[in-house]
Formats: sequence, C-alpha cells, structure tokens
Amino acid sequence: MHPKINAPIRYWLILMAVSLVLAGCQSLFGGYEFKGGQLDPPLPVPDFELMSTTGESFHLSDAAGRLTLVYFGYTFCPDVCPLTMADVKQALAEMDHPEQVNVVFISVDPERDTPEVLTRYLQAFGPDFIGLTDDFEKTLDVMGAFGAYAEKEDVPDSAAGYLVSHTSRLYLLDPQGEIILTYPFGFEPDDLRADLEYLLEGGEG
Repeated sequence: MHPKINAPIRYWLILMAVSLVLAGCQSLFGGYEFKGGQLDPPLPVPDFELMSTTGESFHLSDAAGRLTLVYFGYTFCPDVCPLTMADVKQALAEMDHPEQVNVVFISVDPERDTPEVLTRYLQAFGPDFIGLTDDFEKTLDVMGAFGAYAEKEDVPDSAAGYLVSHTSRLYLLDPQGEIILTYPFGFEPDDLRADLEYLLEGGEG
C-alpha cells in the first residue's frame, strides 16, 4: 500500500505539477522569460522631485510614457558605478531605438557631485543620460521608495576622504512609473538589451 499523503501536502504537489505544466506550455508557445528580476505585481514609485544637472527640477512623471532605467551612484565610485554605466551604454548601443529609453543617474554624493561634475561624468556614457543631484536627505527619501540605501563611510587613508556604500542594483520602470525589473551588479548587457527590446515591441512586464 502507498503511504497516505495529507491534504496540505497533496495540494502543494498538485500546485507544483500545474506550475510545471504551465511553465512548459509557456516555453512551448514561445513565452518570453525576463533576464532581470521581475517584480510581480510591479512596484509603483511615488512621483518625486530632485534637481537636475541643468539646474531645473526633475519629476519622475517627466519620464512618463517611456521605459526608464534608474541608478543610484556617485562619480567618485571606484568600480561598481562606472562599470554599471558602461554596461548600460553597451546595451543601448546595440538597440535600434535607444532614444526610447530614459536613463536617470541619481547621485548619492551631492556634496562632491556638483551639476558640472556629474554632467562631465555622464557624458562619457551617454549624452542624453539624466543626472540628478540634490540634498542628501531628499535623495534618501527617494531611495526609500525603491528599497535602496546609501551611507557615507570615512576612509582616512584614501585621497577621496570617504566613500559611499550604496545599493548597486539597476531599476527598470515601465511607462507608468512602476518598477518591473531589477538587475544586480554584473548583469550582462545583452540581457538588459533583450528585456528592453521585448518591452518596446509591446511585450508585457
């Protein structure tokens, strides 16, 4: 005789089996699998206002209607930030319509990232990248909506004087201002490009 399986476990096994069948059907019929980490349901981000490098206020709602990549970093960052921006640059360079994607770089080190400094930094990656640098407390409020953080760390033996420990994820927002995908540091540019092209072609997040 087979051992009895209690109801909760039986239900869980059935649910797992159904999930596997559905996953197989999705693959069979060409369902797209996102390369980034998908948020389902998407996470709405409240509209915010920060100062841009042009001296004008930028609102998240200004980016409405387009896909928007958001990254929190700073120009004195020794490795993670420039490498991530280089990956974003590469992904967009291989797309047919990169102009349909906003890239917003929000400084977590406004003390050193003046509008002039941040502008020069971003020009190395994309002339249309949007740079925001404002009061640190305001920036922290914005980061909270993304589940991100930043904290200054003194480094006495460094010429920089201090570094900023911060979330290194890249966030992809849909045209409605909701986070739909995130990418960890070290993602493949081709993966980001594929997700962006799928969404631009009308695929659903």
